[in-house]
Amino acid sequence: MLNSPESHRSQTDHASVVAAEDGLIRYIRQHAELAERSGYTIPADWRYQSQYHLLLVLGRRHTPAPRPEGLIGMPARLCYSNAAQYARDHQDQGLLYAEGFARTLDVYLSHAWTVRPDGTVIDPTWDDEPGRAYIGITVADPALWPYDGGGILHDFRRLMPLLRDGFPHNALADLGRPLTDALPRA
Repeated sequence: MLNSPESHRSQTDHASVVAAEDGLIRYIRQHAELAERSGYTIPADWRYQSQYHLLLVLGRRHTPAPRPEGLIGMPARLCYSNAAQYARDHQDQGLLYAEGFARTLDVYLSHAWTVRPDGTVIDPTWDDEPGRAYIGITVADPALWPYDGGGILHDFRRLMPLLRDGFPHNALADLGRPLTDALPRA
């Protein structure tokens, strides 16, 4: 049946996820604009002006998905190490570490999660409450995954070389949907 209740619910769910993602992208753009207006200038030969600019160029939409049965949430406020450890423990299932910004309870926060090969999220820290949205980069190279609790995009020591030089070849995985999907045309 083409217009079944399940089909309508799925379309509504997809529309609400896209709307949440679009709000998150606007948030990242606003911060990129603030960085540009701050008066702080980076050297002209640097790849990215800020982590927000980096996300707008390299970021992808990662689709929220129900938490796998049996996965008990890992400690709150440790999302970077939680996601890195969960990805390490489940690499044989194709899970990779992802980092960027996420929406929860109408709040946008820097966050880390894992991504399946199909671009869907397994978040070992947060539950799978409706309304979540994830915009970030998927890091394919485990050598770049955090090991000490700090994130890649929010730890000065890790971030500065990436802003200057970009990521090493093949360090990122092209998982998820482009940021430009379903964005209004300007």
